[in-house]
This record gives sequence, structure tokens and C-alpha cells, in this order.
Amino acid sequence: MARVPAAARTLALLNAMAEIGQPVTAAMLAKRLGIPRSSCYQLLEELQEANYAIHYPEEKRWGLGLAAWELGSAYQRHEPLERLARPVLRKLVENLEKQTSVVGHLGVLDGSDVLYLLEERPVRSLKLVTDIGVRLPSHLTASGRSMLAVLDQKQLSASFRGLGLQTRTGLGPKSFTELTATLNSERAQGYALEVDEVSLGYASVGVAIRDNLGHPLAGLAITFQSLALEKLQLSQLALSLQQAARELSRKFGHHE
Repeated sequence: MARVPAAARTLALLNAMAEIGQPVTAAMLAKRLGIPRSSCYQLLEELQEANYAIHYPEEKRWGLGLAAWELGSAYQRHEPLERLARPVLRKLVENLEKQTSVVGHLGVLDGSDVLYLLEERPVRSLKLVTDIGVRLPSHLTASGRSMLAVLDQKQLSASFRGLGLQTRTGLGPKSFTELTATLNSERAQGYALEVDEVSLGYASVGVAIRDNLGHPLAGLAITFQSLALEKLQLSQLALSLQQAARELSRKFGHHE
């Protein structure tokens, strides 16, 4: 193997372990990847420290650790969510773009961020900072706040209490107290609304998709230009999103 960055070697090592599918010796891994055995041991020890690899000393073999399995399981959990949500999101965007240009999003909570899994754009679309794989502070986004509003106070406190919340445009909650007040208001109205908090000139409406235990599985959101709030009937837009979220929630076992 030609000289490559350590990150590339680490990924190649994880891929090799996954392809082999069972515990294997470091010597075999080093030979497969064409790297020095000492380098392979160093990488394996680093992976073990982070729980991505596990060493079986009696067998002198290495296997994938718990963190690697959890990462794979997370992807498997997202795959059906994306598959089921894509046509629902597409239909929402197609119906709404008759009134104004919109973009649809599906995001999940990842710590205090929202991670975007899906984005549905018309051919002629808005230019946004959101995209698949992008992370944004959940307290500023409609999809993020729709999910945060479903969490209990202890869960919220664990993620946000004691932190000074950052803003992108100077707008939005700046403290845990302000965030709690915003979430209480949005919970009562049944949807989250952010205007100019992520990007000046743009607004979003979001609702949560829940699993069979009522936990927030994902957030469904529609983004449009802030000026379009005058064109759109906000209550009707929120109702469309709520119906779509209920439809998806039922498929994951949640019944109100």
C-alpha cells in the first residue's frame, strides 16, 4: 500500500475487518493491507481504545468492537426511515411549490445538533446551507426544535443546561431558559417555526416523527423564503406537516 494518511489506513483496516467478518490476526490484516505489522498493531490499539476494535488475547486475534457495531446499527435504523420518509417529503414539496419555492428536510438529533438525512428540492430551488450530512445547532432549526419539544426536562437539561447557546444570525434562543420558553410555546402550537435564525431571509416549519415509545425519531421540515410567510397559510402548512408526520409515526408504531 502506498503511503496514505493515518485516517485512510484506519478506514481501510475497519473495512478489512468487516469484510473478513470474524476475528483475525494482526499479521493477516497487515498482509492484506500491505502495511508494516507494527503500524497495524498501533492502529488496532487506537481502535481498541475507542471501542471500535476488540482484542481476544487467548486467540491472538482482533475483531470489530461495540462502537463499530453501534455505528452500523445506527445506519440500519436510518435506512428504513429514509426509505419511508422520501415519498412523503416529495409529495409535500410538490404540493407546496405550487404556492412558492420550498425545500423539504428530514433530520435526526445527534447530541445537541440536528443531522440532515434527506433533502427534497425542486428543479429550480432555493440556495440553503442545509444539505444531506450537514449538522446545525438543533435549538435554531425547526426540525431540531420540533424534536426537542418532545423530550422531557431531564433530557433537555443533559444536553443544554449550563451552556451559552450560540446563534448564527443573532436571532434565536441564547440560553437554556429562553430555549425552554420557546419549546413550551411551540409544543403548545403543535409545530416549530424559525424565521431568519439559521440564515437571514429564510424560514422553516418543523414537526416531529415519533417512534412506538413516543420518542422523537426524526424531524420533518419545510424551508422557504421568509417573505413567503405572507403568501403561505401557516396553519395549513403546519397541518400538512402534522398529517405527514402522523402518517410516518404510525409506520414506526406510534399511535396518538
